[in-house]
Amino acid sequence: MPDTEYEKSRRKQRLTALSKVVLINGRSAESSQGSLEKKLMERIDKEFPSPNKRERVDIEALKRENMHFANRRIKQQSDGEYFIQVQENVREKDIHLFYKFNDKNLDLIEMLVMGDTLVRAGVGSITLYLPYLPYQRQDKKDEGRVPISAKLIFNLLIASMGNRLKRIVTFDLHAKQAQGHFDGPVDELSAIPEFAAYYRNKFQEDLARDSSSVVVFSPDAGGAKRAEKLSELLQVQYHVLTKRRVGHGKAETKYDTSVNLNGKRIIVIDDMIDSGSSLVGEYEIGKDGPVQYFQSLGADVYCCATHHVLSIKNGITAEERLRKSGVPFLFTDSIPERYPGYYVNNKDYMSVLSLDHSLAKAVYCNAAGESISKFLTDREEKLKADKLDLIVQSDGRIDVE
Repeated sequence: MPDTEYEKSRRKQRLTALSKVVLINGRSAESSQGSLEKKLMERIDKEFPSPNKRERVDIEALKRENMHFANRRIKQQSDGEYFIQVQENVREKDIHLFYKFNDKNLDLIEMLVMGDTLVRAGVGSITLYLPYLPYQRQDKKDEGRVPISAKLIFNLLIASMGNRLKRIVTFDLHAKQAQGHFDGPVDELSAIPEFAAYYRNKFQEDLARDSSSVVVFSPDAGGAKRAEKLSELLQVQYHVLTKRRVGHGKAETKYDTSVNLNGKRIIVIDDMIDSGSSLVGEYEIGKDGPVQYFQSLGADVYCCATHHVLSIKNGITAEERLRKSGVPFLFTDSIPERYPGYYVNNKDYMSVLSLDHSLAKAVYCNAAGESISKFLTDREEKLKADKLDLIVQSDGRIDVE
């Protein structure tokens, strides 16, 4: 069926809007630059099926000129201060800026300097993509004379980019109410559908035989919604453990022994894993965590979290602690690969899902003025129909098709 005049006009408007896009990233996001560019080009082809001759020319020009990251110079002076220069024209352009956080303090400063650079270059707007947003755990004052760092981060972004900051895109915030810290649109995407697709494939036979054989757990009340969402997509039951913070980096968990978990597949879901000690305990001092508790009840345990912060505690790396638990962990690439080959070197216990599929769609929607909510709904429908495919890439990441 041929397009109506309105549909032709709308396609032209979208192509025109996309032609104003300039992609820029920080150094921390360079490791996924090539794969994201590929996804962006694939997305353009999907959004403009069966183009006419004129559209085909425009689409090829769009992919060639707008779907590659712009050249920029980023360096640290001898005293450590950042110098940034964007080496392409960005005047009145629709900037899509990508940052990840390896060293969250240095990368944060670099991003703020980049924001000031873009504003002074006269850009039209900035859409900021931060798969992981740091400093979000301190989101309230629960004792005297402490900061609300979660709010501070948004204040710094406004100080750097001002009213050019049009929208922020992130994944699985520590607390959803943090969206209110920014007086503008925040697209909080989620990796939970990708987690669900992974586990539906992994436990396909178990789920087909008996859905009660798989149980989702949240390690604390704050993650109850995440556990509920994952259980809904998998069509299994979920439960919530009670965790009480007793100090910085310290927590106590209350276990519920009323559920028979013998022989069950347990999926523990969280937004992030830092040292891992509140989840897998601290074997170096003989302290167990929820994982060991579930294992003692005869359960087969799996863990997933969007953000692999993975820091050192008591001289023990989180990687060593997680590997010692003997449990498979599923993460995303919201935080950059620590070094080339990191995912491959840790594949004995760690699998990593790529977020590039969702990021590419978000770029398209934000540039073309399309609804991202529809994409999220459609993605869940594809998951329920087993049409969300996962493919292992050469670098060890798992991609979504």
